[in-house]
Parts: sequence; C-alpha cells; structure tokens
Amino acid sequence: MNAADYAITLAKNSSNEAEILVINVIDLPPIFKMLPSDTRKQLIIIGRQQASQIFDTIEQMAKSHDVRTNKINTEMVETSSVSVSDEIVRYAKEKDVDLIVVGTKGRSGMSKALLGSVASKVVTYSSCSVLVVR
Repeated sequence: MNAADYAITLAKNSSNEAEILVINVIDLPPIFKMLPSDTRKQLIIIGRQQASQIFDTIEQMAKSHDVRTNKINTEMVETSSVSVSDEIVRYAKEKDVDLIVVGTKGRSGMSKALLGSVASKVVTYSSCSVLVVR
C-alpha cells in the first residue's frame, strides 16, 4: 500500500495526465495443478476477492488524495508459467509503462538469497524506470 500511495501522490503532482495501472499478480505454481479441482477454484476465488479488496482500498486512497479514480485502471493477472516479477515486467512492456512503482518488504541477506525479491528482479529486468518503495 505504501507503493500505491506513492504512485498516487506522483500522479497527483504530475504536470501531465498521468495514468495509474494497478496490477495484482496471482501466482499459480505448477504444483497448483495437482490440487483437486474444487480446491483450485476456491483458491482462485479467494485470490480474486483479495485483489478486489486491494483495488477498492487503492481507489479510496486516490479519493483521499483528490485524484480522479478514472485515472486508475486495475487488472488482476493470473500466471502459472512465469514468476510474478517476470509478469510485472512483461505487463509493463506490453502497456508501454513509463515507471513501475513497486513495494518491498526490505528483506536482506540470506532471506533475500533464499526467497528472491520481486522488486529486485523487476529492477534488474525492466526496460523502464523502477521506483522501489518501502
């Protein structure tokens, strides 16, 4: 949410007509296919509900900043073939995004090496500028 708040502030203070694209990537790892069909459907429904709640919160945040919500486009993306970071980079390239604003939990050391970092991979592989917000 810190990244969303920062992006909204940037858009509000922009001299041009900035548009905010908010995506929520739902990662469906290969093991997901091994789950029973009903379980998969329930998990996807839960993911979509959580994405919807996130989008609603961001729209309320925009209203509190006096940013028109028609400047905010939301999209939920489901992927099973690539990582979340790869999907963010692909989406940004496809939509010709000028700036990616991404949040980070600030992991470092061994936890970063073991778990990887979406923000770090987006910074590394994105063809546009990336702003990382803590």
